[in-house]
Amino acid sequence: MSTEDIAALEEKIYAYVGRECGSSTAWDPVNKAMIRHWCEVMGNTCPDHLDEEAAAAGSRGALVAPATMLFAWCQTGYAVASSGRPKDPQVELIDLLDDHGYNGIVATDTTQEYFRELCLGDVVSQRTVIDNISPRKTTGLGEGYFYETITDFTDQDGEPVGRQTFKVLKFRPAKKDQA
Repeated sequence: MSTEDIAALEEKIYAYVGRECGSSTAWDPVNKAMIRHWCEVMGNTCPDHLDEEAAAAGSRGALVAPATMLFAWCQTGYAVASSGRPKDPQVELIDLLDDHGYNGIVATDTTQEYFRELCLGDVVSQRTVIDNISPRKTTGLGEGYFYETITDFTDQDGEPVGRQTFKVLKFRPAKKDQA
């Protein structure tokens, strides 16, 4: 790509910074059945998540969801795997980079912050924005752009309950040396 082509692409991709790329509200309130399923799959046996009587007598005073379930409450179901994600700015950004040869993608890191524990009956909503896009970088995988999304989670009263950052690298795969 010429310097002018790169500049034109970067003008387009940087315009995505700050754009919302999804929001939703959980289909179901925080509930014992989903907490039990999560704990069973994860091998979590903490009574604060599984035993209402023990949780009530403990320091939390009530049954709470494991903090790591935060993202699960609003997560899309399996149908998205066959039907694809609806077009949103993040999908558009990925498509734009794909169209310019940056068709590799790898998650590089994620963080979660928990502001308060979720209790039975809480209804979680989430809103995701594209927070930043790096300058073009050269990595071992190839040349590309890191972009990061931030998802803010709130309860039924609009109060913050957590936040997740998620960073990926969209890259043009490096050419392999041919021996």
